[in-house]
Amino acid sequence: MASEMVILNVRQATEWDRAAVIHNSMAYDLENPLIPIWQQSVAEVTADFTMANPTREAVSMTVWFPLASALETDEWEAHIGEVVPRIEDFQVAVDGRPLAYSTLELPNPQGEDKPPLPWANFPVTFPAGQEVLIQVSYVIWAQPDISGVGMTLHYIFQTGAGWAGPIGQAELVVNLPYLASAETIGAMPDGGQVDGYQVRWTWEDLEPSPQDDFSIWLIRQERWEELEAARIRVSNWPDDGEAWLDLADTYRRLILGKYQILPGFGEAFQPLGVQAAQEVLRLLPGDGRPHYELAMFYLSALPQNPSPEELQPFLDELHIVEELAPSYAGDVHDWFEFLTGIDSWTDYWGTQTATAARLQTPSMTPIVSATSQPPATSTARQTGNTTGGGQGLILIVPVAAICLVIAGYLILKRRRVGAS
Repeated sequence: MASEMVILNVRQATEWDRAAVIHNSMAYDLENPLIPIWQQSVAEVTADFTMANPTREAVSMTVWFPLASALETDEWEAHIGEVVPRIEDFQVAVDGRPLAYSTLELPNPQGEDKPPLPWANFPVTFPAGQEVLIQVSYVIWAQPDISGVGMTLHYIFQTGAGWAGPIGQAELVVNLPYLASAETIGAMPDGGQVDGYQVRWTWEDLEPSPQDDFSIWLIRQERWEELEAARIRVSNWPDDGEAWLDLADTYRRLILGKYQILPGFGEAFQPLGVQAAQEVLRLLPGDGRPHYELAMFYLSALPQNPSPEELQPFLDELHIVEELAPSYAGDVHDWFEFLTGIDSWTDYWGTQTATAARLQTPSMTPIVSATSQPPATSTARQTGNTTGGGQGLILIVPVAAICLVIAGYLILKRRRVGAS
């Protein structure tokens, strides 16, 4: 293959898109077939394949193209028998001429335990010594993750390994509905060149394997629109504490999602969330809600097995929440237990309190000094020692002298009394 050029234009799904897709009624254990699974965003994909025939004879063959959006995902691992998400509205043209195609279900190259994959197939003739342009277009559904924050788009490169030789130049472009940044892209392959609303990758002499299949993790468009709306409110009303609180709450939901800390988006939004919550503290003093937000932001940034010093800012905010907004404290406890793996916040806090009490209570047992008594050594060794027993001898000498002075004084006094 001389070259492969792929463009993914990401956009919000429409009612027409939702009507076109056929959902598996039992996907993700959902028994209601009317509940859509992949419904929020789609990508319109175009892929141009420039094929070269270096031989002196024309070659006619059947070309196959996968109609699944990916060969394997984490979600399918838990639902092995599930119908895979297919690409929609597939069209193909050869040198600008539209072609009809047929479909067939074939085994998944990832293994027999994986879902079978639908393939499109169509006949193509490659003239001797010439290049042929095969163009396909289709729509794929972005797969939302369980967090409710992100979505993933895939493109399969590995099936290109069936052609002779490497792909001379492969290029993939993703056009986003928002600026490409750490706030909108949670994870992507290395080497992407960011330019405004676009990210571009280029590979030379690519010999595609399963490791080369493309995926990108993006913020869901509706989540981004919620964040933009919250930012606009604080921009228009900078002294509105409730507007800042809504912004802090929006950041928190982007960091924690529904069931987990989101590492990609968390790194971008955590410091911004702290800043927003601190602004609420300035505008709404005495309100426990910004302390709840700060506790959650500090909790989300804790390393694994945090030290007492690293844990202290979180604990400080939690104590204020328990005092000013006790109805929020239970949620903080639950997240703490979930993220740290501790079975019970109550047991944890009781243990920490008892430990702190033991450390702060003075001991009633006398502490024996290492130099309270001179070592049982010779006088010569004691004289040469600059610490320990030498200090004891120095103290004994003046005390003995004082005692002798007092005794002499008492004897002289008695004699005077007797003489009189």
